[in-house]
Amino acid sequence: MSAGQKISINKLAIIAGSGTLPRDLYQRATSLGIECHVIGFKGHTNYITPDLWGNIGKASKIISYLKDNKINDIIFIGAIDRPNLWGLRPDWITFKFFLKTLLKSLGDSSLLSSARSEIEKMGFRFHGIHRFLPELLLPGGLLGTVEIHNILNEDITLGVNEALNWGEQDKGQSILVKNGQILAREDKGGTNKMIENYGEKNAVLVKMCKPQQDHDMDLPTIGAKTIQLCAEKNIAGIIGHAGNMLVAERDDVIRLANNNGVFVYGQVVEDA
Repeated sequence: MSAGQKISINKLAIIAGSGTLPRDLYQRATSLGIECHVIGFKGHTNYITPDLWGNIGKASKIISYLKDNKINDIIFIGAIDRPNLWGLRPDWITFKFFLKTLLKSLGDSSLLSSARSEIEKMGFRFHGIHRFLPELLLPGGLLGTVEIHNILNEDITLGVNEALNWGEQDKGQSILVKNGQILAREDKGGTNKMIENYGEKNAVLVKMCKPQQDHDMDLPTIGAKTIQLCAEKNIAGIIGHAGNMLVAERDDVIRLANNNGVFVYGQVVEDA
């Protein structure tokens, strides 16, 4: 599907976390004639100027803004640190939302699924950034010019299977593997923290989309920072989930990977 095909909305709210993806989405959507409203969060949103500075603990303010501007279509994109409910000083709507979702959700994907359900009950519709920017999806095969050398096929198979299993348990998306051994599994700290703590020479980072993951809410993502960290730790390369992972800052990712000898490979997973 080409960018913009079958997209027939007039207004879009971009709930913007950190990174360049909110900016890229804004540019594409406005080029399609869609009126965009950006809601940002201080300390997070950093590459685009919001129309409204929101507060994670004050959902009522955001919902009122959306309703006042007759906006029904929403995209969440960009990183936002997991909030601490009690540190938020939440308003009543936020508290009810967290109470409902946390009571019936155990992991990140469950929480996001519950969040989507609760917000859709208010009349809003969710979209994924890949509907607007399909070129962000990691293709199958090599991305860049660095070949996979001296990496055991067993490592790739082990890493993919373990990452999918870890994701199915809703624990994380990423695994570090080397010489038939699992070095680390991603926890709540995220992929980059795992690389910083456990990355080592000739290890392979494997990052897969969780089997139950909501593609419109939370596709796995790599960007320039991921490549920089891999290079600093002399990690051999990255095996990503072809067609089910976003590559932010694509040109920078390819340049950094090529310059630092880090391979990036899209692994096609059957029945994904």
